Amino acid sequence: MTVSYLSFRVSYSANRDCVIVLKPRREAYQAVCVDAATRRTIGSPSLPRDSNGARPQVSAADVIGRIGSYRLASAAVDLETDELADRSRRLSSQLRSRRRL
Repeated sequence: MTVSYLSFRVSYSANRDCVIVLKPRREAYQAVCVDAATRRTIGSPSLPRDSNGARPQVSAADVIGRIGSYRLASAAVDLETDELADRSRRLSSQLRSRRRL
């Protein structure tokens, strides 16, 4: 049996992209949406197979729609908050080290 994956990249907020990979499963395909920068999973909706059992014909918009706008916004806020906290920690560390010199 040949296993094929379909992968594409799409923006899900103003400055965040996600990579969507369609993976075959027994009953359906699983679309895994992962943030391109951090590799954190945003969502993984199940997509039913076509009537003949083939991979579903879906677009990035279909997958994003199944994940939902609330989840996408929540993921973007979480990721941006984490990045801001990391930048704040780095800046604080740099300022502390400069004062010691």
